[in-house]
Parts: sequence; C-alpha cells; structure tokens
Amino acid sequence: MKHGQTKKKRKTKKKNNKSKKTLIIVIVSILLAICLFLGGGFVTWKFFIKQEDNSKAHSQVSTDSVGTNEKIAIRTEAGQDPVYINAIPGMARNPYDDNNFYTNKNGFIEYKHDGKNISTVGIDVSYAQGDIDWAKVKKAGVDFAMIRCGGRGYGTKGILYTDEKFKQNIEGATSAGIKVGVYFYSQAITAKEAKEEADYTLKLIKDYNIQYPVAYDWEHYENEDARTDELDRETLTNCAKAYCSEIEKSGYTPVIYANRSLLYYEYDLAKINNYEVWLASYEDLPDYYYEFGMWQYSTDGTIDGIEGTVDLNVCMYKY
Repeated sequence: MKHGQTKKKRKTKKKNNKSKKTLIIVIVSILLAICLFLGGGFVTWKFFIKQEDNSKAHSQVSTDSVGTNEKIAIRTEAGQDPVYINAIPGMARNPYDDNNFYTNKNGFIEYKHDGKNISTVGIDVSYAQGDIDWAKVKKAGVDFAMIRCGGRGYGTKGILYTDEKFKQNIEGATSAGIKVGVYFYSQAITAKEAKEEADYTLKLIKDYNIQYPVAYDWEHYENEDARTDELDRETLTNCAKAYCSEIEKSGYTPVIYANRSLLYYEYDLAKINNYEVWLASYEDLPDYYYEFGMWQYSTDGTIDGIEGTVDLNVCMYKY
C-alpha cells in the first residue's frame, strides 16, 4: 500500500515538472519574439546577453575590447604606405566618434556624446608660462589645469626638483575656481627611482585638493648626457607601474602621459592597461587605437591671462 502511494506521487511530480518546463519555454519564446520585434535581434538586449564594456572607471563613453588578429595602421610620411603592427587583444578600443569632436565658442576642442557635451577644457602649465592671471584664464573658458609639480634632472645624478612655479600655480588656479591635477616630469631609470618620484609627488600635493589625475610624464631628453637613452621596454614599463601604483594607493587617479610612439613602441601596454592614458597628439583628430581619457592636442595655444603659448587639452572622462 505504501509503495503504491509513493509511485503515484512520483507520477504527479513528473507531470508538474513537465508543465513547468512547458511554461518556461512559452515565456522565453514570447520574450524572444518581443526582442526580435523591438530590437532587431535579441543580441541587442542586455537582458539576455551582457555586452562587454572594457571602459576605464571614469569613462563616459562605453567601449569594447580589441579582438584577436587585429592590425593597427601607423601613418607615416605623406605618400608612403602605413606601417602595420599587431593590436593587443583585450585592450579597450578607442571609443570616440571623430565626428563628435568640435570647436566651442571660445575656440577650444570639446567632445559630445548623444548630442550633449561631456568634455572639459584644460591646459597644462609649468614655470615656462611665467606668472599667470588665473582669473582671466577661468574667464576664458578653462575648466581644469594640469600643473607640473616637479621632475628629475636628466644628468647622471638625476636630482629631484620642485617646479619653481608649482605653489603659485596650484594655489592661483584653485582660488580662481579651476580644478587641478598635476604631472611629474620623470627621468627614472629604475622602478625604485620611479617610486621615489611618486613619494616626492605625494609630499608636494598632500595639502591641495587634487580633483584631476596625477600624471606620470616620462619623456626622452635629447641630450648626449641623458640618463634615459638606453632604457629598455621592460624597465620603462616597470617604472610607470611603480609610480602609478604608489599614486593609486594614496587615493589619487594615476594617468600615463605619452605620445603614440612611446605607447605603441616603447611601453608594454598590456602590463599597464589598468592605468588611464593622457594622449599627446597634435593633429586635427586623435589618431590612437586604444582608449584614452585626455587629449593634449596643441602646444601653441593662446589664452587670455598667459603670456606666450600654452598646451591645450580636452578631457572626456568625468573626475
């Protein structure tokens, strides 16, 4: 008697399971039909398939990742064929539409997304700009300034120094209502030296409200006595990692400043992919394959409040 009852219950359970499966199939079929009707295909619906977004934390425009077997065409001199290099799989791709860069009423380049401006106007300055009237700079339409805090000498000793106008510039910009970030001119040749540069930077900025990134600006110095001439790719990359890691641990946003040559040929980008890029490229449009947040597009800008020329930047990230 008990065995018969058990057998009967199992039959009921099988019927219930079958009914549930049928119901699920019907519901999924209906949802798929709706998606196909409204979206042109269920792949466009994030409810069913999560589309990969490899954008950096501060990005306002989503991007996808570079696939396998992609090539980057490097433009050379006019009339010559481009040089092709292998793209790095998994890197975030440049997400910007060239048609969305525009010149605003004050003559600065900006960027719009979905019909709305999402960029900010910036400059970067050092002792070279002399005494700056920051109130006039603000009135001219500048939102942020990247200020050189210091650097390392290019000679054998590689002595650390503070930019002679750093204090004046960062306090003047802040008082005028301009948001600030900083950059350090590096000539590090070991990761230990780069960490030392980061520690030096942190001491300089600890008393200020840094709202934009802290940039690692390593550059070749054209001099026969330059200490960085023979620096290899691995060491250069490790220097950037060491600096940015220390900055990040202290709660700031690190960024690597570089031109395309450094990025494509000298840095091992796959090993510093978690850090944001401040691109230096002086053309009508930023011709760089991977994602970046700031673009330095001119070294000879003119702005009321600054005598002579100044570097101009546009930032697409939100800080």
